[in-house]
Amino acid sequence: MIKKINNKLESINASLVNTIIFFIGMLLIVIAFLVNIPDWKNVLLSIGCSLIASTVVTYLSSKYLVKLNRIKNLIDIWGLSAIYETRQEMNRSTDIAFETLENNLDIIAWGLKSFRDAKDKIVREKVKKGLKIRFIAPSPDSYYVKQREIDEREVEGQIKKTIIDLEQWIDSLKITAPDSNNIQIKYYNSLPEDFYFRVDDYIYLGPYQWGKSSQQTISYEFKGVSSKGFIYYNDYFEKLWSSQEFCKKDNLNDNYN
Repeated sequence: MIKKINNKLESINASLVNTIIFFIGMLLIVIAFLVNIPDWKNVLLSIGCSLIASTVVTYLSSKYLVKLNRIKNLIDIWGLSAIYETRQEMNRSTDIAFETLENNLDIIAWGLKSFRDAKDKIVREKVKKGLKIRFIAPSPDSYYVKQREIDEREVEGQIKKTIIDLEQWIDSLKITAPDSNNIQIKYYNSLPEDFYFRVDDYIYLGPYQWGKSSQQTISYEFKGVSSKGFIYYNDYFEKLWSSQEFCKKDNLNDNYN
């Protein structure tokens, strides 16, 4: 907070000095027109124009640097690598990150039917090598699942089926894994969480929006385990995962309804 205040004060002071220099330049030009001595007139005009030109250049440069620093802050500090107009577009980046995936795959989503269909083989290969998967999904009989089917204009029971299929897929991965504890799924029954997809050092996320399928919503990419964006969302996932109040290991529908 103190650093932000200091930066703001420095910016105000720099702008004030630049403004004063600009008006000094203007004053010198006005004086030059009032002076009848040619040599003095030329000197005053030259100095005045130089001061005004320098303040204009400084102003434009400072605006560019401020914008550049904001971009640098988003990339270097927050780790924001990309913003995708649709999740479908984002999938191209996740495909690339998936090639080097070795350790952690953490997901908050619904049924991920397209992902399971496209990545089943490669996921099984990586699971055999020790990949750990943690999945948080809505309880298939949750009211919110029914509502999401309405929101996405899906056939009744469609999303519920993808979650049930997901559960069966997770069970089959446990058989493949060297340690069945490497593959886990938990269920929740509350307002839908945003889509969350961690692939080792990358985190992809985005909202679920009314009237749109999940593949058509804006999505974001954060890179680097030490970046503020990665740490923020990773910590939030860990909080959800460890909360027995939020999610449960078993799909105990009777407890949810």
